[in-house]
Amino acid sequence: MSKKIRCIDLKTSEGKVILRLALYEREIEKGNVEPEDKQEKGKKRNPGKSEKKDDYQMTDAQKRYLFRILAGRGVEKDKAHKQLKSLFQVDSLKEVTKLEASKMIEQMLEDEKGGENNGPPF
Repeated sequence: MSKKIRCIDLKTSEGKVILRLALYEREIEKGNVEPEDKQEKGKKRNPGKSEKKDDYQMTDAQKRYLFRILAGRGVEKDKAHKQLKSLFQVDSLKEVTKLEASKMIEQMLEDEKGGENNGPPF
């Protein structure tokens, strides 16, 4: 599996790098947000007493943003709700995780730009 790496450099006004962040992108299973080194092979993450299933659900802000993107495309209300359920392949938007919502937002914004990657060339 190939990993995408993005780097962010913080530089002084003279151009000297004072901080470099390397961000690694990888696919994870739905609901599994622990780092690779903390995962036990063959086990799925089960929320403990201090964790709730809701902690992984799409946020209200993400949901509003998705509806706003669709409204910009002329899809509103029930049609937008049905389209989102279809895009996520779920019976209820409550099944959508934060990660899935983030990826969908990124994809929809990328589609609006015409599929161009206007980000930094890392």
